[in-house]
Amino acid sequence: MKKTMLFLLATILLWSCKSESRYTTASAEIEQVKALLKDYETGNWEAWKGHYADTAKIYHNSTKSSSVADVSKVLASNLEDMSAYGFQDKDQFFEMVVDDEGDKWVNFWGTWDGTIAENKQTLEIPVHITAQFANGKIVEEHAFYNMSELAMAMMALEEAKEKESMEDSEE
Repeated sequence: MKKTMLFLLATILLWSCKSESRYTTASAEIEQVKALLKDYETGNWEAWKGHYADTAKIYHNSTKSSSVADVSKVLASNLEDMSAYGFQDKDQFFEMVVDDEGDKWVNFWGTWDGTIAENKQTLEIPVHITAQFANGKIVEEHAFYNMSELAMAMMALEEAKEKESMEDSEE
């Protein structure tokens, strides 16, 4: 009886010490974010949208949420002038955190590369994405990246076109 009680006590003690991992670099949710990035890189917008819940709130460089459909349109239009784009394989980092409320968040840090088709100018933009998952889908996403380098490059390209057009009309 004493051995049984000691065994039960030890089992209860060990069981109570077991806790769920709150941080990991390998999970199904991380694999889904990797697939999301791959769909973005290949321009597979229907598959890209499939990673999100119907009611997902997406915040890209904003405190106001947008719908999945609206964000996909903006991202696709940002890429129209690019001959190549994607995330560098080196220095990518993924992690999943389970917060105090039990919510699962996947964080991604990486560098986006793009080449402007018209003048072959290359750009490197650091990107951070954090996505909350529920029932296997992204329900909330925050992404931060500085689009000013791309905007300035496109403005410089337009200015060069205007200058060339004016020079052609003067001849």
